[in-house]
Amino acid sequence: MAIDLSGREAHILAASVSISVPENHPLIILAGVLPWPLMIDAIAEDLKKTTKKGCWRRGRKIIVRIHTAAYLLQKMYAPRDRQTEYSIKDNAAFRIFCGINIIKAWHSLDHTSICGFRQRLSPETVRMLTNLLARHAVDLGFADPSETDFDSTVQEANIAYPSDVNLMTKLSGIAHKITNFLKNKAGHIVPFKAAIDLSAIKSKAREYFFTAKNKSIDIKRRLFRELHQLVKRQMHPVIAVCNKIGTEHLAKMPWNIRNAIGQINAKAWRYLLDVGYFVRNNTMKAGKLLSFHAQDVTCIKKGKIGKDKEFGRVFQIGRIKGNFLFVLESTSLRMDDKPSLIPLLAEHATLFGESTLKSVSADKGYFSSKNFGAINRAGVIENGLQKPKNCRACPNQNIENQRKLAHRRAGIEPLIGHAKHGGQLGKSRMKSDAATLAAGYGSILGLNLRQLIRCQTKESQKAA
Repeated sequence: MAIDLSGREAHILAASVSISVPENHPLIILAGVLPWPLMIDAIAEDLKKTTKKGCWRRGRKIIVRIHTAAYLLQKMYAPRDRQTEYSIKDNAAFRIFCGINIIKAWHSLDHTSICGFRQRLSPETVRMLTNLLARHAVDLGFADPSETDFDSTVQEANIAYPSDVNLMTKLSGIAHKITNFLKNKAGHIVPFKAAIDLSAIKSKAREYFFTAKNKSIDIKRRLFRELHQLVKRQMHPVIAVCNKIGTEHLAKMPWNIRNAIGQINAKAWRYLLDVGYFVRNNTMKAGKLLSFHAQDVTCIKKGKIGKDKEFGRVFQIGRIKGNFLFVLESTSLRMDDKPSLIPLLAEHATLFGESTLKSVSADKGYFSSKNFGAINRAGVIENGLQKPKNCRACPNQNIENQRKLAHRRAGIEPLIGHAKHGGQLGKSRMKSDAATLAAGYGSILGLNLRQLIRCQTKESQKAA
């Protein structure tokens, strides 16, 4: 074999390169079948609502087609904002997907504008785009809504495990940041002399955390009580000062200090009282905080191996034949299975039409006599709602047919796994509650986009 060492000492120079993107490229195929007018019209309504004072007609124009394409690329491949910016600048197929050859004033996007555009989309708009693609797949002949399976999954919030030891240490850290700022940079505005001994608090927390498992529960409770008393004693003057800071002085402080003071005023004392309730009664008070920055978080126990407790929210999902997903509006954090089945049937009828549904399957968590009757009244021929063995509320059905529907329902599980992989349906990266909810919907949107590529690619290969 010959060896060529040319270019070993050469320097890389800037150059112009022409790249040809073929018509059968997956992104070119996808761009040709997407319902751009419907998507852009829905997104434009959000853009009009999220401007200052409603003056969306003034200022620099936003080319919605470019931003929408960049947003869809993020949902498909799950890159960060900077990665998306670099990809649009460097990847020829990405540039064509974003409309470089059809928009006169085309320009590449900065990561800040990508982030700002995403933040202006409401969760309901993202959900509408997700369900729109499922309906569009039916119109293209890639999916059949007559066969539908239902299931639920948990999206974990972007929080650490909410043990009280961690939360009290974090609360002390927030207070420590505020006290340092007030002493060093705002002493002329708010005189303050107290301090948070963060080292002592962390030391006590480590003492509790590393207590041997064979120690008695009384020793652990004593250490926990001492930690709570220490944090409460040091937090009291900080909470008092934060409550006295007026809006005029608060407006002069940096945004991160304002946020920290807002968390102390709104949540600190209430949280410490709830922990005190646990210290006295050894039971958690209902409604106790699980995070200081996220509100829409609840503890979910589904009995899964390795996931005894998950902290986030539940999504209700439907799969139509062809492996496309649609999602029900998240009206509560738990979205319990039994009360969600009838709304899922209604959502299916809204998207695909009345009397379209002919075959339904769902696991035992959805079973009730009310739900069983609702499926039959919807004109469903194959009712695959699984029932517990000790239930006699409905007549016996064909065992072989029920087994087939149960196996079909199991097919939604890997699809949920694909939606979680790379996306944020598994665990969100977002800080705010609305962004976390939208990220969960967006993960399902990404799955539908990838599925459209697969189906359209197979169709083009058959035609060739």
